[in-house]
Amino acid sequence: MISPDQRSRRTLLCAVASGISSAVLAGCTDGTGEGDAESDRDDEGPDEAADDADPPDAEWEDVDAIELEAHADDGWIGHRPAPIDGETNPDLALYEGREYEFIWTNADGDVHNFAIWEDGDEPLVSTAFVDTEGEETTTVVEAGSEMDVYLCETHEREMVGSLEVRAE
Repeated sequence: MISPDQRSRRTLLCAVASGISSAVLAGCTDGTGEGDAESDRDDEGPDEAADDADPPDAEWEDVDAIELEAHADDGWIGHRPAPIDGETNPDLALYEGREYEFIWTNADGDVHNFAIWEDGDEPLVSTAFVDTEGEETTTVVEAGSEMDVYLCETHEREMVGSLEVRAE
């Protein structure tokens, strides 16, 4: 036979579990993005999360430096070149064989790095992890056809963008 103390404890646990389930299903969680109708976060891997890049040629022909800001909640925010200024996780066009300077700033003090992955399977380039707000990191990369996406390896679902590597 169940004692009154066990019954009330079980009733309390069931009520708490029911309340949590209802909150999650209703999208009433804070900061997780789960259930948030305006969230663009998805549960796909980095290779599937980024759209196929298709920026116009003229905007990318003379580009040799790309500047981004890292935000755990907002993604990569583009600053330079002009076509990506203010864009979140912008699509980037690179020309095969050219060197590009990627400059990124840790804008929120969270742990970030910058990586370029091949078909979302493995990193081709990966910087050190930075957790100091305002710290700037630069890496130079030669564009190759195997490059598919750029991302932050600690926030690979929120901070990922497409790379389109074009022939000269």
